[in-house]
Amino acid sequence: MWTTTFQYSKTRQAIALHVFGKHEAKHQTPVVIYFHGGLFNCGKVEDAYAMANALSEQAVVVCVDYPLAPCVHFPDTIEVAFEALAWVAKHALKIGADVKRVFVAGEQAGGNLAAVVSMLFRDRGISGMRLSGQILINPMLDALQTSKSMGATMDSPCRRAWADYIQVTSNATHPYASPVNSCRLAGLAPALVITSHENPLRDEAEAYAAKLLLAGVPVQVQRLDDGAQRLTADVHPAFDASCQLIRHFIKG
Repeated sequence: MWTTTFQYSKTRQAIALHVFGKHEAKHQTPVVIYFHGGLFNCGKVEDAYAMANALSEQAVVVCVDYPLAPCVHFPDTIEVAFEALAWVAKHALKIGADVKRVFVAGEQAGGNLAAVVSMLFRDRGISGMRLSGQILINPMLDALQTSKSMGATMDSPCRRAWADYIQVTSNATHPYASPVNSCRLAGLAPALVITSHENPLRDEAEAYAAKLLLAGVPVQVQRLDDGAQRLTADVHPAFDASCQLIRHFIKG
């Protein structure tokens, strides 16, 4: 693993990127831009290391140390995420990445960013880059928290996290904040949606998968067993299963 930075264009804040699986330029491999788990106002890039290491034999994995709310919040956070994608396009040769095989991935709040970056790429594009897929692991996709599974959860920390991230109430229904509420999903990259049985985010994630399918987006959905840790922690009983699903998705 090695670390580099780019400067977010709006604030000139340095954003760290942790790169796993550096490959020779002549053997360009798929690249995964990975947004770590947490709830917008918590989490750290090191949480992504287990997954990054597990995938680094097959792909270059770029873990984004995105800033947390409430210090940085919507929409600045999504712009940081999109600029990380643009950095990969610009520096693909340096890291041995194939810009025609780019994936975005993330867990929880990071899953939100991966989904939104897929939307931004569809709407803006990046010259020379092809987004091959989005990998969403128990993603936070509904700022209004209207799903049955979320409603059945008492004192969920997601409520505080959304309040820290969405500081203008009217933004809660914006599709770049709450992708599950979007009415325009056609043209997005194929998706792999991974949930777990008792996670309160499962219903919104699976509802989003259903909406993607209706919009003509290829989708794979898998619900895995639960554990005491995050699904992407290497001690989680379903960690190996989730890694295998992701490897198959990247391989196509």
